[in-house]
Amino acid sequence: MFCSNCGAQIENNAKFCPNCGAAQNAAPAQAQQNTAQYTAPVYGVPTYSGNGEVRQGIPAPGFSDRVNHPEILAAVKKTRKAAGIFSLFFVPLPLLGFVIYSIVSDKMETTDALKYGAVISGIFLLFAIYGFVKERAKNTYEATVIDKKSRHNYRHNNSDDNSYYTEYITVVRTADGKKKRIVEREGSRIVAWDYLQVGDRFKYHPQFHFPYELYDKSKAPYIACVSCGTKNSIESDRCQKCGLPLLK
Repeated sequence: MFCSNCGAQIENNAKFCPNCGAAQNAAPAQAQQNTAQYTAPVYGVPTYSGNGEVRQGIPAPGFSDRVNHPEILAAVKKTRKAAGIFSLFFVPLPLLGFVIYSIVSDKMETTDALKYGAVISGIFLLFAIYGFVKERAKNTYEATVIDKKSRHNYRHNNSDDNSYYTEYITVVRTADGKKKRIVEREGSRIVAWDYLQVGDRFKYHPQFHFPYELYDKSKAPYIACVSCGTKNSIESDRCQKCGLPLLK
């Protein structure tokens, strides 16, 4: 039989529970019924993190294996496809523009329009190819932040309105001992400077819109979606905007 108070197994017809000391006045059948209704409390149930256990949604230290999650890979493929379509649409615009201009205006011959438009479209195509090759040449690396600093640079404009701008430099040392500088300029997208702190160990994933993944996410200010960049709380398992799994 089982104790009607704590559910511990006891000898049949025992008057007191050896575990909690409660008197056993209920009949064996009633005790069995009480035991069937007894549910032991569960504390700190772990949830899936893709990298081990997390308690109450807080990730344990470690890099996530969700970089190869099918949903994330599909999102990366979709983004690259969209970028390729945009490039194909953008490259011929100068050629079309010159041709249209030659048709509606008598200031340029069609042959000249084709020639100038083809040259500029060719330049755009070379830039697109260069950007594509440069992006694919980037590799994933692991590093630790060793320093952060900022500096003012002088911006030279064609007009007399010259001004200063700020560069934000995050200095890191990679796992193979190399020193790298992540330079971000005022007025552009600032990511590393805001997210990474001195002493942080992280991975750089060049295929993602938000490329930085901390090793210890429990102290992170947020976990950003790798696809849309939305800042999510570290307790979240999926992005609150696009629904993709977070790197946990």
